Amino acid sequence: MCRESVGEGVARVRDEVRARSPRDREAMRVLVLTGTRPELIKTASVVHALEASGCEVFLVHSGQHVAAISDLCQFLEVRPHASVNLGPRGPKLAELSARLLARLDPIVTEVAPDALVVQGDTTTAFVGALLGFYHKVPVAHVEAGLRSGDADEPFPEEMNRRLITRMATWHFAPTPLAVACLRKEGVPLKAITMTGNTVVDAVQFGYDRIEAQAARRQSGAGRLIIVTAHRRENWGAGINEIGRAMRRVVERFPDVVVLWPLHPNPEVATAVKAIWRDLPADARGRVSLSRPLTYPHMLRALSGAWLVVTDSGGLQEEAASTHVPVLIARRQTERPEVVSCGAGRLVGADARRIEAEIVRLYRSPQKWEAMRSARSPFGDGTAGRRIAAVLTRAWRGSAISMPRRGGTGRTRRVVAS
Repeated sequence: MCRESVGEGVARVRDEVRARSPRDREAMRVLVLTGTRPELIKTASVVHALEASGCEVFLVHSGQHVAAISDLCQFLEVRPHASVNLGPRGPKLAELSARLLARLDPIVTEVAPDALVVQGDTTTAFVGALLGFYHKVPVAHVEAGLRSGDADEPFPEEMNRRLITRMATWHFAPTPLAVACLRKEGVPLKAITMTGNTVVDAVQFGYDRIEAQAARRQSGAGRLIIVTAHRRENWGAGINEIGRAMRRVVERFPDVVVLWPLHPNPEVATAVKAIWRDLPADARGRVSLSRPLTYPHMLRALSGAWLVVTDSGGLQEEAASTHVPVLIARRQTERPEVVSCGAGRLVGADARRIEAEIVRLYRSPQKWEAMRSARSPFGDGTAGRRIAAVLTRAWRGSAISMPRRGGTGRTRRVVAS
């Protein structure tokens, strides 16, 4: 899948629209917007389920994380209908938001969807919901209701989620706690569906594809620790603290192996590499600073991991779903279920706390086993099908409304159910 200019992206979508059957047939047209690699992973099962339900699905990629998308799409068996080129950009969020609005707006106009699906908390998800509001297209929010309680952490994701909630018609909450957060903010119960998290759908689909065995490394054997760190609030001092802890652990325990996939952001990658300079020769071979792992490679790594240390939200869910204990290198998490179920511990980006928790688990196989055995709070792997069922039921039960602006077919007024 190549990157396209906004004009090329619109033209490709226009060709797809015209190649479909006439617009007045009895099929719901759904635009699914993704931008990052985790978004694509978490929306794949929704796309599959909508297509199996007979919907016209247009999957559009906004141009973020583009280098990792082509092979991932092939693995997940999805095909984006367009990917727009955001061009070179700096770290400014306003710049990203402006470019996404400009490039995705004509695509929404061309597709003229009956529903627009966004996932999670990224800038693509927020801009997608805003475009749905501008175009008067009802928005379905996958993974709704997650809250950390701190607008500055994760930044800007926490505020993105809150704003998407104000614009969404359907709120697909993964857990009872997410439902409670939405209700506390005044979202009507009839607009909320608890679905489980689509990350479980993806993990099950992925392991079926790679035929991974769930055999675990037992305590006392080589201990693989997967580490990731990329959150804006951890840039600088936070990543240095995480790295210091991991270096100390590697130097203390000769059977600990660290796999640290480096984030594509060059500033983050450079900071991580600096942490491991001049590592003693006997430890050097047990540390791998790799390029970002493909999704199947990450699943394979998780199948043999002893522990995960991360500030990633999605990896918290994946670790809990694959029964790998996880230490969360953040001050708070919008996924507190990982902690409350016993699968994870919140340690912050604090070198002493991270090291102390790893030592505790290293010296107590029983405590490690208790975390590993925790039941995942994220559902049974059927979230995508539940989401598709709600959307198609709403479509079938909706009333015929005004003709679509600029179109020749008829549309339907879609209401939450």
